[in-house]
Amino acid sequence: MSNTEIVKGMYEAFGRGDIEGILNKLADDVEWLSSPESKTIPTGGTFRGRAAVANFFQKVADNFEFEAFMPERYIEQGDTVVALGSYSGRSKTLKKKFSSPWAMVFTFRGGKLARFEEHLDTEAVASAFVSGAQAARN
Repeated sequence: MSNTEIVKGMYEAFGRGDIEGILNKLADDVEWLSSPESKTIPTGGTFRGRAAVANFFQKVADNFEFEAFMPERYIEQGDTVVALGSYSGRSKTLKKKFSSPWAMVFTFRGGKLARFEEHLDTEAVASAFVSGAQAARN
C-alpha cells in the first residue's frame, strides 16, 4: 500500500467517524501540528503521541460541524504526501460559518504516520470561534 493510499484511507475513516482507524496508522511518537499559531481555533496546537492525537479528534468533534471536507489532490515524494483540498462548516458554539482551502502534509516512517502538518486560512476558520464583541476587540 502506498503512502497516498494510506492517507486516502485515513480521510475515508474520518468521513465514517472511525477515529480508531486513523490512530492505528500513527507511529507511537507521532507529532501532529494543527494551526499551532492560533489561540482562537480550539484544535490549534501541537499534539505528540497517539493519546494526544485522539484528544485532537475529540476537540474536532466537540467544536466543528463540517458541511464539506474535500481532499482534492495528492502529491507523493519519498516518505511525504501532500494533500490539497478544502473544507467548510460552522463552529458548534457560535454556529458561525467558515470555509478554507488547506494543505495537509503527512510524513511517514516505516509505513506509519510520524508527522502531520495542517496549513489553512487560519483567520477564516478562527473567525467562526470569535463573537462580534471579541472580533471588535481584536
